[in-house]
Amino acid sequence: MKRRSKSLLLRLITPLSLLSAATVLAISVSTYFSAREALKQSLYDRLNVAITLKEEELTQWFEAQRSDILLLARLPEIQVQTAVLLSSLETKDDEVDEGFAVPADGALREIAKQQLSNYLRDILGLKPDLAEVSIATDTGKVLFSTNQALENSQQSLSDNTVTYFADASVKIQPVLYTSEVTNATAITLATPILDGENNRIGVLLVTLDLQDVDSLIQDRTGLGKTGTTYLVGQVENKNRFLASEEAKTVTGNINSFAIDAAIAGESGSGLYQNYAGKPVIGVYRWLDGQSLALLAEINQREAFAPAQALARNIILIGVVATGLLLSGIYILSRRITEPISEITEATINVQNGELEQSLTVMGQDEIGALAQAFNHMSRKLKQSFTKLEDKNQTLELQVHQRTVELKDARAEAEAATRTKSAFLANMSHELRTPLNSIIGYGEMLEEDMEMMGDLSLLPDLRKIQGSSRHLLSLINSVLDLAKIETGRMELHLESVDIADLVDEVITAISPAVDKKANFLTLKNQSAIASIETDANKLRQCLLNLLGNANKFTDKGRINLIVSTPHYEDETYLEFTVEDTGIGIDPDQLEHVFEAFNQADVSSTRRYDGTGLGLTITREFAYMLGGAVTAKNRPSGGAIFTIRIPQVIPTVQRQPVTV
Repeated sequence: MKRRSKSLLLRLITPLSLLSAATVLAISVSTYFSAREALKQSLYDRLNVAITLKEEELTQWFEAQRSDILLLARLPEIQVQTAVLLSSLETKDDEVDEGFAVPADGALREIAKQQLSNYLRDILGLKPDLAEVSIATDTGKVLFSTNQALENSQQSLSDNTVTYFADASVKIQPVLYTSEVTNATAITLATPILDGENNRIGVLLVTLDLQDVDSLIQDRTGLGKTGTTYLVGQVENKNRFLASEEAKTVTGNINSFAIDAAIAGESGSGLYQNYAGKPVIGVYRWLDGQSLALLAEINQREAFAPAQALARNIILIGVVATGLLLSGIYILSRRITEPISEITEATINVQNGELEQSLTVMGQDEIGALAQAFNHMSRKLKQSFTKLEDKNQTLELQVHQRTVELKDARAEAEAATRTKSAFLANMSHELRTPLNSIIGYGEMLEEDMEMMGDLSLLPDLRKIQGSSRHLLSLINSVLDLAKIETGRMELHLESVDIADLVDEVITAISPAVDKKANFLTLKNQSAIASIETDANKLRQCLLNLLGNANKFTDKGRINLIVSTPHYEDETYLEFTVEDTGIGIDPDQLEHVFEAFNQADVSSTRRYDGTGLGLTITREFAYMLGGAVTAKNRPSGGAIFTIRIPQVIPTVQRQPVTV
């Protein structure tokens, strides 16, 4: 009973539990993805703001450097000392060409270099973004440099390493290259040095210090713990970091979805894996004015942590709420299932025969009404069973009495049957003896009359013989039927040649067939030559069927078909007798094998016979392990079929229907 109660509780609680859990899970998942989308959009906005600010700061920084370089190239001290360096260089070259000795002008150049060095030291102290300052000729020969290793070297002024501009109105795109000295990414800006008449006398080369750019870009204000921004440019057809901490550890070509898209000139945002293979949410933008890709990224775990925390909190709250709900459901279910369990237990007791059951009615609700109905049903059932037991006892007495009466009646019927059969057997024997004598004397008288030449009495003698033989046949049929009823009919099995048996039957029946002007046809389609059976009984069956067909057919056709069909993997021998006679009345078809039954039951019967031939045929067929059937032909006449097996099984005689 506890198992039943628990099962009912589970059936009540389980759907609600699953529904509650599914609701909490659905709300949590929905909230998580909603919060994730909101956070994603918020992060896109924040990263876009950050990248826009850094783009503006980067643009301002480059503009400031260009302005400082233009101003530096226009300083009189720079112009004067550049002119001194160039003039001393020209004097030296002329004197060398004319073959004169070189004067001691080296001191003049050294003085100019010293003054430039002191002057630029003060300026670079104020402008730390200017890493190196060099003065070169138009051909690129370095006359002076704050990096003495570059002096007297040949500096390329091509577009691959130097970004050249003449004034502030010229739009420039800084060219990135790898410094041969530091092996780091560098930017060198170049502008002409003019004299008082605005004639170019040299070129000012300034290599920028990109550490300030790195500090500016690496500022994580508003980007969280894992937020980062960085610049990527193309150096020698490779993606390289521009002055960042990563540039010191990451060498070679760097790639990611965002980097490749930005280098291709695209701007956008999305969820992707960065150059280190970590999932991030980022914004990328191509800075056309600086030929750089600017990216801002935040690790996805940090980015979506608030959404995950919110989902966890919702799940926790949902679990607690579900637990409280299930507790209430459990208490309510117990209040429902306990009365039901009591009713169930009482019902099982009634099923087991304990009819005196009574339930305590608790309240006037549906369960209380059910308990009242059960109590009423239990009382009614008890009363009904009491009445039924009384009736059963009375009925048992009546059945016992009727059983005794039936046994007595059966014994009397069996005794009467035995008496009848014995009487028929005795009477048949007593009748056959004088009939055989009559037939014998009739034949003797027929022979005497023929010898005496008195032929006038021959027809009467033959009628006497015919009637006697007919009566003898009737007595033989009655005797066979009696033997069958008393179980004294025995089988004599032997090997029977089918063709010979059929020929004997046709020979025996042919005179009667010819007498009625019928035409008898044999179709032997048997696949076997012989069969083990009782030849006499099988012969009698065929004679009875052919005689019956001949009796009800005038000037017609009778077909005897022998075949060996297969039924349920067994081979049978089948004899089919077809005729074109009067057929069988449909109402009599199911009674045709009953004893003393005739196809013509009218008051003016035109056909003689006892009605025992088909009955005996059925009994013989059954004794041979087979059966006989009858049906009407569609075009008129009847069809009788005997089917017997090749091996006769154990025979159980069926009762004869009289």
